[in-house]
Amino acid sequence: MKKTLLLTLALGFASAPSLMAGNVDVYITGSTAFRANVYTACQKLYVGQNPTIYYGDAAHGGASSGFSSKTAIWTMTGNPITALTNLGNNTLVIHGLFTGSIQGLQTTETSTKLVWAAASGTAGANCNAYVTNSPTIGFSDASGAVSPYPAQGNFFEEEVCVQPFVFCRSAATVGAVTNINDVTWEQMEYGIPAGRIPLSAWTYKAADTNTFVYLMQRTKDSGTRRCESQGEYYQFNDTVGVYIYDYTNNFFYTPTVTANAAYGDSPNGVIGTAGPGNNNANLNWGFGYIGGGDIANSLNNPNANNQAIAYLSIGDSKSVGSANWANVISYNGIWPTAAGAGIHGNAGTNDFSPITLGYYPLWGYEVFVRPINPAAIADQDITQFELTGASGTDTADYPGSFLGVFNAQSLDNGGVVTIGSIENEIVQSQPSGATGITLAAMVNSRQQVGGTIYPPFQ
Repeated sequence: MKKTLLLTLALGFASAPSLMAGNVDVYITGSTAFRANVYTACQKLYVGQNPTIYYGDAAHGGASSGFSSKTAIWTMTGNPITALTNLGNNTLVIHGLFTGSIQGLQTTETSTKLVWAAASGTAGANCNAYVTNSPTIGFSDASGAVSPYPAQGNFFEEEVCVQPFVFCRSAATVGAVTNINDVTWEQMEYGIPAGRIPLSAWTYKAADTNTFVYLMQRTKDSGTRRCESQGEYYQFNDTVGVYIYDYTNNFFYTPTVTANAAYGDSPNGVIGTAGPGNNNANLNWGFGYIGGGDIANSLNNPNANNQAIAYLSIGDSKSVGSANWANVISYNGIWPTAAGAGIHGNAGTNDFSPITLGYYPLWGYEVFVRPINPAAIADQDITQFELTGASGTDTADYPGSFLGVFNAQSLDNGGVVTIGSIENEIVQSQPSGATGITLAAMVNSRQQVGGTIYPPFQ
């Protein structure tokens, strides 16, 4: 196996346990907004849907307690389900490391070596060793075509589902934001480069010109940020204004120091718990919040000075406010679900017909990039046959392969959803308000991120 194990200081740099021969290792990185869907789908790729799971610690971008699908770094190991016939009798080891969408595209397509949790340590808690390897799969909330990293050469991009986005206001109990129920395209066109919008844009009062509603923004490697800015016709390298909320002292500041902090802490500019892992690679992408969950945490501060809105995935926005989606606001007067303002507190199925029928524009295709032939990458331990079932330059995913199950689009062909697929996770999560939309449900489509929405076959 082509691996380098890195032990924690707690082990005193003792010898790491050997990785078993006969493992098929898959390394998945990228989108923080989509990590929970990846996690639950991966669990069902194992016999009994019960893999052994190890989590990376806080020093590696993970957690030291509260281990769950929200943890940014983990590894699952066990026997694959019988549908994965191409894997034979091998043990399936899936390593997850979620750092950001554009970063996921970059590191996958450049075969950058990252630090992953190893399948060793305390099951259900922290691992005790780490392994370096390049990614196999990089998820993104935005296509690589609107970034510096379009899939090319040995790499191929696949669509997985549709990721809905919303604007969400902070939990401040007084002040301007409590009266903001909608945001417009024109307000965001102004606000993205400025980083804040005068309250007068809502009240039309000259006296409110110097009272601001701030935009909490992600770092530049965020696919969520890319969907937001592309929807306003801004390019990848166009200016995005960034203000950070000092969570302790309760004020917004312009960051000046490229340093990581778990919460807004002036003058630090890179905010989020995923920062410490992988040599602080998140510091390479400018100021902002690393994950949508980090923005949700800051939006939930009820202080009167926290006058802010943010563009979030439907999943991350669910936790802002006093109940499910309590602080979601409409965009250009249109809501993401047919319930309208009734999405506030919804504990049941979300009817995403405003998206599927083409009325609500805040959505993007969730995609991933992966090698066409993993053998061309020196440290990959999965073959083309195991990954896709294809050969040569064929880019299809065939039944029996890892991606033939994991990204099976069965509903597109009128079939039954495949257990272990992300499509299945979306269908299964619908009664509790699914955070994604299957490709088969879309009546309309768009050719590019943030672009014009078209009827089918046009």
